[in-house]
Amino acid sequence: MRRKPVRLAAAIVFTLALVASACSDRNSVLDAEASNERGESTGASASSGDLQWGGCASEMAQLRSDSDMAGLLPPLECSTLAVPLDHSDPNGESIDLELVRQEATGSDSERIGSLLFNPGGPGGSGIEFLANASAIMPDEVQARFDLVSWDPRGVAESTPVRCLSDSAKDEQIEGDLSPDTEAELEQAVEDQEEFLQGCEANHPDMIEHMSTADVAADMDLIRQALGDDQLNYVGFSYGTAIGATYATMFPDKVRAMVLDGSVSPSATDVEQGVAQAQGFERTYLNFVSACDSDPECALSGSTAATVDSSRAALDAEPLAVDTPSGERELTRDLFDLGLATALYDTTTWGPLARSIRDLEDGGGEFLLSLADRQLGRNPDGTWDNSSDAQTMVGCADSGYRPSLEQAVEDGDTLAAASPTFGDIFRTGSIGCLDWPLAANPVPEWTAAGAPPILVIGTIGDPATPYEWSEQMDDALIESVLLTYEGDGHTAFLRAGPCINDAVVAYLVDLTLPAAGTRCAAADAGDGGSFAGIRQQLIDEITAAGLPADVANCIVDSLENEFGASGLDELLLGDDIDALTESVSRATLGCMTGGS
Repeated sequence: MRRKPVRLAAAIVFTLALVASACSDRNSVLDAEASNERGESTGASASSGDLQWGGCASEMAQLRSDSDMAGLLPPLECSTLAVPLDHSDPNGESIDLELVRQEATGSDSERIGSLLFNPGGPGGSGIEFLANASAIMPDEVQARFDLVSWDPRGVAESTPVRCLSDSAKDEQIEGDLSPDTEAELEQAVEDQEEFLQGCEANHPDMIEHMSTADVAADMDLIRQALGDDQLNYVGFSYGTAIGATYATMFPDKVRAMVLDGSVSPSATDVEQGVAQAQGFERTYLNFVSACDSDPECALSGSTAATVDSSRAALDAEPLAVDTPSGERELTRDLFDLGLATALYDTTTWGPLARSIRDLEDGGGEFLLSLADRQLGRNPDGTWDNSSDAQTMVGCADSGYRPSLEQAVEDGDTLAAASPTFGDIFRTGSIGCLDWPLAANPVPEWTAAGAPPILVIGTIGDPATPYEWSEQMDDALIESVLLTYEGDGHTAFLRAGPCINDAVVAYLVDLTLPAAGTRCAAADAGDGGSFAGIRQQLIDEITAAGLPADVANCIVDSLENEFGASGLDELLLGDDIDALTESVSRATLGCMTGGS
């Protein structure tokens, strides 16, 4: 499963910016926009190599340039870099990479260089990630580095791959995602064949050039284009594979590298699937225990029983759900996928519990939206290409090509690994049947010759189990493992000051934490509270300087308009226009006494 962008934290940042905008004088905002010397540029700066920076096509990046936001958050700008499709033929066919940048907010003398990010996946959009997450970066990181990310080859804005039509994708997810009969297995194999044929027909040249080694070579060209002698990099989840591959291929070009939530450097495909299924199961049991012991949790005292009964009911008869793209069905498979997606971040545990309790009263739509986000389906029924890219990269990086009989046997092994989530892992070995091997395979990770690398592992990480970070630390010649003792997927930007301060010290001063350093679970989340998004919003709004009664009024207004589940979905969803309109309206109403 792919790592999801930092949406909730960014939604709160945007909410606070909108609150500030609604409460400020319109002319002062426009004046700030006009005087902002770090707005869109049309030429390369001295620190940006040969790249030409300008406007962005991404909706999230555009939002940062809208008049209501200008001057409240640092602007983003985008650029395009052509790279070889095949790095062994640098003068051959090229593809385009789309980049995004937030310039360092400090002085030129304070600036260290560029800091590149990859959010994981594979298939995750770096542009979307940075548009969401740059505003919550520690202040010193924003001051000392140009924050840069990109959509990797084949992803989103970067010469995207597309193997199936939206209707074909809908048809496949409406089927059985956990085949356990001969007919269901035959359909799963037909779906895989249809996908492979689509990739080969639409991208005959690219299908063999989507490996992580190709992505790492792209990243070195990005470094050069940015004008940096050495690379500073933070990779989350699958992004750790990009980082480890880069450090192995270009060790002398690394200055600082953070690998947060590592993938395994040594496990086989089946071993990885088993470990991940077990990781989700462990985190689910942590959710059950935390919910049962917290009276604020909507399922308190009966969490596992309610989940089990909901799954059984959906297995017997899927739930009809009204969605923005029409009536759809929430199946048990999609319920399980939504449940797993909510386990990525403890902040969503409260909304998850409410949605399961209210499954037939709006909760089904929320769970379906979580599953859609994992799969890459948009609220309007269109699909992004993240799942296409994910499969193409995954199969390019894997040399495992089992027979159908072996794939079926592997599926039984995967299904047995987790009583809750094993079934949705069952088709793991089918995905790469008959797939062509990569032209540029991934090397064994050692990072020999690179400076010390910071590896971060989270004890309760469902998607990249902690033991994988231990394995990554063992595989790299020079590294230090920093442990976060909480739950959730990855730690930097979501696990509190202990982790964030260690990352900042390393990125800025190259000071590593002592070997064996462990950070306790943050107070907010990690099973500590199910007050959920409401209380987090109130705390953040009051911390920004508004009176508590105004903060409560704003959140009350939003809850009255959308309901608790609807507010969760608004803040966790993709409808930025609706978020902007609703928060502005609620804030103005509360500040003017409802006039």
